[in-house]
Amino acid sequence: MPYCPKCDMEFVEGITVCSDCGGPLVESKEVADAMKKAEAEKREEEMRQKYEELMKEAGTETGNGEEEASRKQKSTASSGTYVNKEQRYEDVSSSATAFFIVGGVLAAASVLCFTGIVNLPMYGVSKLIFQGVMVVMAVGSLVIAFRSGKSAGELKSQIADEQKETEEIIQWFTDSWSGDDLDAQILSEEQGLGEEEMSLKRFELIQDHLITGRDLPDQAYVDALCDMIYSRLYEK
Repeated sequence: MPYCPKCDMEFVEGITVCSDCGGPLVESKEVADAMKKAEAEKREEEMRQKYEELMKEAGTETGNGEEEASRKQKSTASSGTYVNKEQRYEDVSSSATAFFIVGGVLAAASVLCFTGIVNLPMYGVSKLIFQGVMVVMAVGSLVIAFRSGKSAGELKSQIADEQKETEEIIQWFTDSWSGDDLDAQILSEEQGLGEEEMSLKRFELIQDHLITGRDLPDQAYVDALCDMIYSRLYEK
């Protein structure tokens, strides 16, 4: 079935554009997953190259042992922008409402046509085909609206838990390390870092502590946590 890689939604056959974001649809969910994987690998490679260039300009050597290479790979890997459950709930809820309205309008139009209240300017087989297409689209839209509404309900029940977990992780980190602690750890290994290089090192160190201390599987979630923790520690 046609699939929107941006909104993670399936559509009925014949639809080529996402009704929510307006973007083009791909052939199936499998194709969308393959595209996302390719984009993530491309971003990872670009970030790795940018990091190596920055280290060369600072006069440091890269690739000193398997442990260092593994640490850098963890710190630069990215699986895309993290979308929290509250944002996903709003998106899915909006989609469910849109499909419900479309399905309701098509269903009402189908009833009016079949009962003869509205006469279409066509006859015979063409008229039957057109009415049949309207019925199929109405049913398809309502089915998608129902599924989206169900997904929205599940997401809504998970919002509070996710927010609580996020705040707990941030509190754990800020209770364990301060900005001065991180800077001292960085400067004990490397001296003479510029402002931009220092910021990158801080971000990497925060990632390392999150990955090793909390065992978080979603790299995009780790990146989002790093942004929030960095803001609390350094952007006061």
